[in-house]
Amino acid sequence: MNPKEMKKYSLLAEVACDYYERGLSQNEIAERICLSRTRVSRLLKEAEEAGIVQVSINYNFERHYELEERIKSLFSVKNVRVLNNRNRPKDRIQADVGCLGASYIMESLKKDMVIGTSWGTTLADTIKHIKPAPFPVHVVQLMGSVPCNSPNHTPQGIVSTMAELFQCQGSFLNLPLYIHDDYARQVICNDINNKKIINQGMFSDMILTSISAVETISQQDFWLGYMTPEMYQEICSKGAVGAMFARFFDRSGNEVDCSWNHRCISISFDHIKGVPDVVVIASGRQKATAISYALKASLINTLITDGTTASAILGLNPKNQV
Repeated sequence: MNPKEMKKYSLLAEVACDYYERGLSQNEIAERICLSRTRVSRLLKEAEEAGIVQVSINYNFERHYELEERIKSLFSVKNVRVLNNRNRPKDRIQADVGCLGASYIMESLKKDMVIGTSWGTTLADTIKHIKPAPFPVHVVQLMGSVPCNSPNHTPQGIVSTMAELFQCQGSFLNLPLYIHDDYARQVICNDINNKKIINQGMFSDMILTSISAVETISQQDFWLGYMTPEMYQEICSKGAVGAMFARFFDRSGNEVDCSWNHRCISISFDHIKGVPDVVVIASGRQKATAISYALKASLINTLITDGTTASAILGLNPKNQV
């Protein structure tokens, strides 16, 4: 299924869910998705012909549209996709969120698109499901490399896998994630080849990342070899609530003023904010607080998560507090 077909299939499923499960009228659906009533009627017919509508809605990535709409209305976020956890084993949720993320990526592909990437298990689960791109795209590593027991989860591993599956070119940032010496870091980052890749990342069309909860950082082997207990203590004392691209941010969505952020090699939040589509793919109730503050700070353009996490985000944010 090519990106255009996947986008159409997703729309058919969305309209079918609105009509058959949520009980919306065709006029209400037309108003919600900005199409004519006649067009909605045709889409419902196509959904039947495609086998999406049978006795129930047959869609692998069944979404929770009500939670999506509530998050959209609460935060200034462009796109939200929430996996419906109903009748779904807990040990399948992260992998299925990855499938949902992959479908969004494939639908969003454009010719000569530049896609910046980070790291993590959720992102690794996502990119396993992408298919060869039907036209040229380019994948860029946006943060330094790390030693890790699971190389597929590392920044360099993510780019390598995406380039192979997309059958496209990848740009690798051959730098460590953390360089303690200020002079050495400046010299290495100003190397013409490294600078070229960093500049490519600044002008990405899409960025793919997850979010880390501060409370779980010390449990993840991505940070081992770089993060010391003293650094972690400083990060927590400075009010960090989460991390994107290994950069820690506070409740206002600002980078925390700490030694780690000053010395890590990754795209800055100032440059992230200039990217048209920052896609956060994250699941797990423990990440709800970090996702919530990132949403409030408009660090996220597209959120892809699961129903439990989405409900936790909404629970943290009564409407009058946002």
